[in-house]
Amino acid sequence: MANAFYTPTEAARVAANLANEDAFLSGMVSRNFANDLLAGGKGGAPIAIKIPTTLVARERDIDDVTSSIVMDEITETSYTLTLDKIHDYSAVPLSEADLTLNLQDFSAQVLRPQAEAIVDALEYKLIQKMLAVPETELVDVPSPDGGVTPATYHAYDPANPTAYFTQIRKALRKNGVAVNGINMFVGAEVYANLLDAKAIEDASQSGSTAALREGGVGRVRGFNIVETTRVPDTEILAFHKDAVTLATRAPVVPAGAAFGATVNEKGFSLRYLRDYLADKTVDRSLVSTFSGIAILPTYKITRDYATRAVSVTEVPNGGILHLDTAETAA
Repeated sequence: MANAFYTPTEAARVAANLANEDAFLSGMVSRNFANDLLAGGKGGAPIAIKIPTTLVARERDIDDVTSSIVMDEITETSYTLTLDKIHDYSAVPLSEADLTLNLQDFSAQVLRPQAEAIVDALEYKLIQKMLAVPETELVDVPSPDGGVTPATYHAYDPANPTAYFTQIRKALRKNGVAVNGINMFVGAEVYANLLDAKAIEDASQSGSTAALREGGVGRVRGFNIVETTRVPDTEILAFHKDAVTLATRAPVVPAGAAFGATVNEKGFSLRYLRDYLADKTVDRSLVSTFSGIAILPTYKITRDYATRAVSVTEVPNGGILHLDTAETAA
């Protein structure tokens, strides 16, 4: 029987790889803080995210041999982030009939549905965290001339959606977001509008190969766009990859576990345990992970070359925009 040949590490690795196959949404956000999830051996401990020093280059005459150069100081600040502390798990019993007669492919019949359950829970929580960001409207702020120039609101036109997407990109860029790594999750209605308008570029250029298998992937105005039913039909989540983080960390294998292992595969950290409950004559298969999800701060950097001064301003939720096209439709 196929499951008889698995070592604990092989079983854990199979589960992690199966999870990675389905994790097309979580693959589009930052996964940089897995090692910090249990910082100090304690789940949910604060994580200090360093904000790099920003300098302004100085200049001097090429013939100057008398004046001293001006030195600037390296000063790093940090932002304290606390990740959620959740233990996600899937446990199933394997009866003697299952082990003897029913199981023909352990990875397909046991590990795959367990890994899918873990992924589904992580992606549900990820989207819920992102949808909790307050909805925003695309609006050009009036110029500082005493309010003479009125604010300009940008409406969504289902027949010509790309103009709205251009404004979303503009809003993120003005918040200080980098060009590379801008992504978008959209509801079914928004994606249908893009299809009807023939606005979607070659999906093969998307950075998420796993997402390509889902069919609802493409590029519009520089965004990697994924259609998902986890987002309401008319809503959009536009974000930079580094504005949202998902961290997973495998719990340790208990000293009393005879069959168990932890692995880190392609961004997922999972633990696999299998034991026997003699009083119930049942084998138990357990896949689990610790997880944390957070919206990261966005900082806008402005250099004043006249004064050689640098200002670093935190933009609340600057790296993620939550929009409802139904409320702004033309």
